[in-house]
Amino acid sequence: MIKHIHFALVCLFFLAGISRSQVSTGLDHLVAEHFAPLKGKHVGLITNQTGRTRDGQCGPSLFMTSHVLKVVALFAPEHGLMGTRSAGVASDSLEYFEGVPVYSLYGSTRKPTRGMLRGVNALVFDIQDAGVRPYTYLSTMIEAMEAAAENNIPFYVLDRPNPLSGNRIEGNILDTTLKSFVGMLPIPYLHGMTLGELARMARAKGWFAHAAKLKLTVIPMTGWNRSMYWNETGLSWTASSPNVPQFQNDVGLAMLGATGELGVLSIGIGSDLPFLRIGSTLLGESEIFRMADSAFRGTVPLSTEDFTATTSAGTKMYRGVRIALPDSLGSIPSLYEPQFRMLELMLRDTAFRASFDALSPSDNTMFEKVTGMHGLLEMLRRCEDLEPVFAEGRNEAEQFRRERIPYLLYP
Repeated sequence: MIKHIHFALVCLFFLAGISRSQVSTGLDHLVAEHFAPLKGKHVGLITNQTGRTRDGQCGPSLFMTSHVLKVVALFAPEHGLMGTRSAGVASDSLEYFEGVPVYSLYGSTRKPTRGMLRGVNALVFDIQDAGVRPYTYLSTMIEAMEAAAENNIPFYVLDRPNPLSGNRIEGNILDTTLKSFVGMLPIPYLHGMTLGELARMARAKGWFAHAAKLKLTVIPMTGWNRSMYWNETGLSWTASSPNVPQFQNDVGLAMLGATGELGVLSIGIGSDLPFLRIGSTLLGESEIFRMADSAFRGTVPLSTEDFTATTSAGTKMYRGVRIALPDSLGSIPSLYEPQFRMLELMLRDTAFRASFDALSPSDNTMFEKVTGMHGLLEMLRRCEDLEPVFAEGRNEAEQFRRERIPYLLYP
C-alpha cells in the first residue's frame, strides 16, 4: 500500500515553543557546513520525527532542499517516519515523502536490502535515542551499519544527546544468548552513551558482521557533556514514540519499562502519563504506594491516584500511584533496580502472586530479552534475594564504564 506522508505539516507544529539551545546536534553542524561532508553524494537517510534541528526545522526537508546532494531513499524505524505507529506494530508499506520512497525498517526486513540501497552511496542516520538498551532505534542503527558494510557504503551518524546523561550506567550487560531486536549489543540496560559513541564502539568491537569494512563518520555535537540530562541541554523534546511524549516519560521508561513487559502491573501505558503511573486491580493504592516508596527508598516523589488506561485489551480502572520526578535526577541512586524490589514486595500478596504465577512462557521470554539475563523471573517466583544480581549488575556496569572510554566523544 502506497501512502503520501504530509511530514512537513507535522514538522511545522514543532516550530512553536522551541527553547534556546546551548547544545548543537550533529544535524545542526551538518546544516551549518552546508552539507559539505556529503557533497556530491546520493544519500539514504534513516530518520523519523526526531530528526530536526535545534530550531525545529525538519531534517528530511533540509536534506531535500540541499543543492550539494541528492536524497534517493528514506528509511523509517519502529513507529514509522512520523512516529505515530504503536509499539511493536510492523509495517511493510511503501510510503513517499516529497516524492522519495520511504522504506520501513520495522517489518519483514529490519536491515536495508540491496534493492533498497540501489543508487545510495552514503547512508546517514539521524534519530534521537532514549538511552536504554531495549529501545529499538539502536538496533536499527546497528542493522543499517551492517548493511552499509556489506555494500561498501560509507555510514554517517548525526549525533544527539543521551537524554539520561552520559554518566548514568545501570544494569547487567546483555547475555549474548538473548540477542534480539530489543537487545542487540552487549551493553548495560542504561548505557550512558550517545548513538555516535555506540556506533564507534560497535565497529571497533566487531559487534556486527563485516564491521572492519565499514567507513564510519560521526558528526558530533557541541555544548553537550556527560553530566547533562535532557532537561539541561536547552533542546526541545520531540515525542520519540507514542508512549514517550515528553522527557519525563523517557525517565519513566528507564524506571518501569522492564516490569511492564510482564503485564502484571499497569505502568500507565494507555493513560495520560505513560511510564509515570503504577497501577493494579489486585492491590490497594495504599499498598502500592507503600511498596513503591520502599522500593525507591523515598527518592522519588509519589502520590496515590487512581487512573484509567486504554489498551488493545480494553479500558480498565486501576488503583495506583503517580510518579513525580525530583528536580535533580542525579538524586535518584538507581533508576533501574527499584522496579524489581517493588515486584518482590508485591509478590507477598496472595492475589498478586497468583497472577504472577500464571504468566505464560512467552511473557518470560520477552522479559528475559528485555532484561538481557536468564533466570530473573524464576528468582522472583522463588522469592530469592536479588541483591547478588544487583551487585553483579553494578560490577558489570563499572566494567563497561572503563571499557567504553576509547570510544567517547564528549567530556
